[in-house]
Amino acid sequence: MIKTIKSFFYVGFLFLVNSSCAQGKFQYRDVPNSFVKTKDISASVNILKTKAFKVTDILPGNYKKDASQDYTEYLQKAIDQNDVVLMPNFPVLINDKGIKLNNNSILLFDTNSKLMLKPTDKAGYAIIYINSKKNVSIYNPKIAGDRNQHLGTKGEWGMGISINNAADIKIYNADIKDCWGDGIYIGGKNFSSNVAIVGGIIDNNRRNGISIISGNNILLQDLVISNSNGANPQTGIDIEPNIQQNQISNIVLNSIVTFNNKLNGLSFYLDNLKGNLPSKNVEISIDNYRDLYSKNGISYSNRKSQTKKGLTGNITLKNIELKNNDKPFRYLYDNSSLDNINLKVTDFASDHKDNDKVVRELENFSLQKIRYNK
Repeated sequence: MIKTIKSFFYVGFLFLVNSSCAQGKFQYRDVPNSFVKTKDISASVNILKTKAFKVTDILPGNYKKDASQDYTEYLQKAIDQNDVVLMPNFPVLINDKGIKLNNNSILLFDTNSKLMLKPTDKAGYAIIYINSKKNVSIYNPKIAGDRNQHLGTKGEWGMGISINNAADIKIYNADIKDCWGDGIYIGGKNFSSNVAIVGGIIDNNRRNGISIISGNNILLQDLVISNSNGANPQTGIDIEPNIQQNQISNIVLNSIVTFNNKLNGLSFYLDNLKGNLPSKNVEISIDNYRDLYSKNGISYSNRKSQTKKGLTGNITLKNIELKNNDKPFRYLYDNSSLDNINLKVTDFASDHKDNDKVVRELENFSLQKIRYNK
């Protein structure tokens, strides 16, 4: 039976699972089709197609339609010379240089379009780069990484789509699978802003489905993130700044399902936002979130520090449903601290046998503002 807590407040925040429990053989699970949502963008796509440049117009004669020939150079040329580009209606092989999108660009994937990465030994890559660019839209991207044919063993930074120091980015109905690192990476030395990822599935990537490292006004909506496994933190959505200069501001997750990720469905690792600079403010809102079969539903870390400035801000968790987890909430390290972050939790449901204990621990955590792990 699912037990529900209807509204309590606690100051703090929830985060990331990491490493030591990454033991045991991972078993892939198929995602039910009913879980996957897509946004109806057909009208917009049809209009854009009338003005799009067709990549097939620049491919060599007798081009291959079976992803047996590397067409990276041709695809990049089409993108560099045109603002609106229509991918071929068949799979296209590209190499580990990836393709780089430009300011004010639109990339359209047709019904059978697919970008497939030629196996590489690189520790890091991106199949699509959006770096220091503005006003970029991608419609219906279908991307396959090389995790099953990767030629090396090092690294965890092979991304499907890498968004760094970028602004005004929209991605609709993504289907991103089998990357050596993350399906989508959002970050930068500064931050990325006004990024919307709406609709689709991100599945079987080796590190995380989506990593949010540094962002302002980031929306994830109507997504399934599943079967992340292979390199820690092995998480569906990982909110994990690298340095204190990063931003975690107005991060919104709406109608998200995480499914069978090896360690965590959703993780928050906030320690790196603390340092000698003024206190950083965190703003995160999560509504209608479900996890099924991940080892931990939500994992949290923010270690107590006597020397670093504590964090401030607000986190809202609303309509949360966690099923078939070893731990619905996991505190990663000893001395997990809430600092001065205010967290409001409303309508939390878990089917865990120790759900009452989980709720009590969260309530105690909210009062004591620190939790000493046993």
